[in-house]
Amino acid sequence: MAEPIITICITHFNDTDFILNTLYCLKHLTKNQYKVIVRDNNSKLKNYQKLEKGIRQYENVFLYRAEEGFNLRGSMAHGTALNDLVKKIDTAYGAIFDGDCVFLIKNWDEILISKLNEKVKIIGTQASPGCPKPMDFPLMFAIFFETAVLKKINIDFRPKDLSKAQDSGWELREKYLKAGFQGELLIAKNTRSYKDGPFAELLGVDEYYLADYPQIFACHFGRGATSGSAKYKKGTSFFYKIPFISRPLREMRGRKEIKKWVSICRKIVDKQI
Repeated sequence: MAEPIITICITHFNDTDFILNTLYCLKHLTKNQYKVIVRDNNSKLKNYQKLEKGIRQYENVFLYRAEEGFNLRGSMAHGTALNDLVKKIDTAYGAIFDGDCVFLIKNWDEILISKLNEKVKIIGTQASPGCPKPMDFPLMFAIFFETAVLKKINIDFRPKDLSKAQDSGWELREKYLKAGFQGELLIAKNTRSYKDGPFAELLGVDEYYLADYPQIFACHFGRGATSGSAKYKKGTSFFYKIPFISRPLREMRGRKEIKKWVSICRKIVDKQI
């Protein structure tokens, strides 16, 4: 077997079904040799063990657990994990995926490699319309990059000031642009308003499209990846506003939509096998 030329980094925190879906998509859609490194940020033991068992069917997937006593949460946990993961990349190209974001087009890696040039060193997902984060540079829901450049500019992936949209990976845009490079975007279309894509029936999902490729390129389930409940806080249903009842209802709807999201992903992939 040829040596991998791509390292894919993913952080796991109880979003096990999403990551197993990503591994399935990668297996069937990736052209070049690759490896996946998953860092677990102290998930529930049952979820860690489920992932540990699930990865056995895939080659070149490596899982490890954060140091004992790891107690960071949210963006700080994510950014800290990415700092650790990026150090482990030893291939020409690298990718960072959120657990619930996945590429969905055959030979996605070959397509993105062909887009890299002397100026463009990173390609990835755009901020969702209406999001306060910059929309002119790839966000870290899913990014593909030239490893040597990423390591040279020395990104600290930890958040700084969330009130200023300085979330995990906020240095990416500033440092790439300052170094004279630029990024290329996968354009985001959110299902709250965009109803012509394969995920239209689901709420608050970002679909991503690349110029010259009419079919969907990637998809991000979005906020509340573990239970899906965060998507429905502003729901119009009266029941979503009742104390003690609203959260279980939102979680139930979220879990249902997660299963549907995975199912749609699989159908898109299976048509290309």
